[in-house]
Amino acid sequence: MKQFTTRQIVLLGVLMEVGITLIHAPAQAADHANQHAYWTCIIAAIVLCLPIWAMLKLKRRFPDQDLMQAMVSSHPVLGRMLLAVYLILFLIIFARDLRIITDFVEVVLLPLTPIVVTSLILLLTLVFMAKGGISTIVNMAEIFVPLLILTLLTMPLFFGRNMDFSVLRPYLHPEVDGVIKGSWRMLGYMADILMVPFVISGKSYNGRSAWYGHLLGTAFLTMLVLLSELVIGVPIFSRLFYPSYELVRQLQLTDFLDRFDLFVAALTVPTFLTKIGIDLYVTSLAVKRMFSHAWGSLMVWPVGLLGYVCSFMLFSNIVQVFDFSREWTAVMIIFFVLMPLVLWMLLRPKSKGKGGDDKASNGERDSSSQLESRQGDRTGHTHL
Repeated sequence: MKQFTTRQIVLLGVLMEVGITLIHAPAQAADHANQHAYWTCIIAAIVLCLPIWAMLKLKRRFPDQDLMQAMVSSHPVLGRMLLAVYLILFLIIFARDLRIITDFVEVVLLPLTPIVVTSLILLLTLVFMAKGGISTIVNMAEIFVPLLILTLLTMPLFFGRNMDFSVLRPYLHPEVDGVIKGSWRMLGYMADILMVPFVISGKSYNGRSAWYGHLLGTAFLTMLVLLSELVIGVPIFSRLFYPSYELVRQLQLTDFLDRFDLFVAALTVPTFLTKIGIDLYVTSLAVKRMFSHAWGSLMVWPVGLLGYVCSFMLFSNIVQVFDFSREWTAVMIIFFVLMPLVLWMLLRPKSKGKGGDDKASNGERDSSSQLESRQGDRTGHTHL
């Protein structure tokens, strides 16, 4: 399995934590926390520190394997049963994100195109992205995530006097109940950062890359929510479906660049697609790990089409995705917050040197994964 640099894993973590979260989750947080919505990002990030720590401890035991390989190699039967549950979870995440980005593109960029056609075009892009392997996706993240960060950092320079700091009053007296409810909505989307250990080996997913990615992603979201409150205002901000896009629409660089929002949207949409490409890759990889003889690249199209159908079956409109966030957070807490702690206690690498029969059986069980790792090292990147 290819080794990635710390910078690449940091950017990948930022992409997973921020990619889809910034589309409409901040508006839900502001609806409950009002002017203290920026605290919801910080509280959700603190909750995620414990499962990230458990993942790091777990990955040290399996330095040459991703988490799905570790589950199957430690407990072949129980691990595959648990992996089947995660497969359903990844499929729902992929369907949810595909529905969100489809509606966003439909509203912002292609209002006259049928939504079914828009979704198929996006699916075609995602399939070729996932078939290219995790190295292709990481390389795309290296291009688009810095552009997204640079766009946010330059926004305060253009807004200037449009920022009204009085909307944050009272500064030191937040409504605790509302902040907790807003953090609940944010946590369901920010927890996507815990999908990274499922596809990255323990040698690449180290403490430095994991914590820097989490810290940078949290700072990015906090700054975006704070900027939206200062420019748009809390009453309007909490009632928008796409607050981040509405924030960009406030940018007007002379009359010639009155629609500067289209330029920014053209830069950020590929970032969102890269994040959903990871969703599709993780889902297809889960199928491959469950059935060791399956050819992963051949599973991308069926899994992608299944997610495409589920995106319309599970969510008939974007309002259902908006309302689904409350229940979805409970599912994410079970599988992405509590389950890493359980896996840390249960998963252990197979002991070596207990006899010839054990060595032979272990060798046969892991032969396919070892062959895949050697092929990935020779080619320089890992495909499905």
